[in-house]
Amino acid sequence: MIDQLILVRHGETVHNVAGIAQGWNDSALSTAGEEQVLRLAERLAVQDIGAIFSSPLSRAMATARAIAAATGLQIHTVDELREMNYGQWEGRAFHEVRRDDASVYEQWIADPDAACPNGESHNDLRKRLDRAFQIIGVSASNGGPKASAGRIVVVTHGTAIRVAATALLDLPVMASRHFAQDNASMNVFAWRGDRYVLKAWNDTTHCT
Repeated sequence: MIDQLILVRHGETVHNVAGIAQGWNDSALSTAGEEQVLRLAERLAVQDIGAIFSSPLSRAMATARAIAAATGLQIHTVDELREMNYGQWEGRAFHEVRRDDASVYEQWIADPDAACPNGESHNDLRKRLDRAFQIIGVSASNGGPKASAGRIVVVTHGTAIRVAATALLDLPVMASRHFAQDNASMNVFAWRGDRYVLKAWNDTTHCT
């Protein structure tokens, strides 16, 4: 049984600083991002973590490796934890997307089934994340390292975490548009009876 899910966003990347959509593409951690993940790892090292699951994208893996080094745990990659696929918007600045593809962008943020050009919709991402949590639940119940601790770290991405929150809390998927999510943040969901409840959101106190 997973008693607690700690969803972690990767550290700041070079493209985050530039406001560029990354999606399934990638970018290296910035100098600030490298420092962020070290502080995050130090905080998690004293929390009796049972297992680490991560998106396979390199910015998430760089963050997961810091946590693994601090906790002595292995990293289990789950493809379904990747960021939203932004399709043709990847590699472009978000302000350019909002300006040049205004009608498509407005539809994408209003309609949960509207996909990015050659990419995913919010509902596509939510279905993928539902599969990710099923995979994580099965893996943890099959006796992963220290699985009895029941506290699992999941390293993923900003939009993925915001959409994941709507899945875990049974909220409309577009409620994700109202949630802030900073780099190297912790988001804690605890199992209570028959559902998850949110204990902490966008916690970056370890970075200050």
